[in-house]
Amino acid sequence: MPEQLQEAVLALVEQSGATGGVTMGKLVDRLVDDGADEQAVELMVWELIRRRELTPNGFVCRKVRNASGEQRSYEFVLIPWSPALDAQLELDLGESDELRDAGGNRG
Repeated sequence: MPEQLQEAVLALVEQSGATGGVTMGKLVDRLVDDGADEQAVELMVWELIRRRELTPNGFVCRKVRNASGEQRSYEFVLIPWSPALDAQLELDLGESDELRDAGGNRG
């Protein structure tokens, strides 16, 4: 099943690559509608990003409003792996000098 799921994820992303990609939410929803397990799809997406078979290429921000206010929800837009965009995955998540100078110590 993992191989079939991997193939399904990659096929959907490949199909949408020409139109700018597919959001992770739409990808998960589509495969769950086809009978896949939600968590298995999510884990497969993260694994494919880790293995450099998918590339995050932006995000979509959705605003959800209810009686208590408004919340933003962000999700990746995924495209097939792109060598040109690969460097964006090398994240330096250490504290920046700017945060350190502003007293933004999170530790």
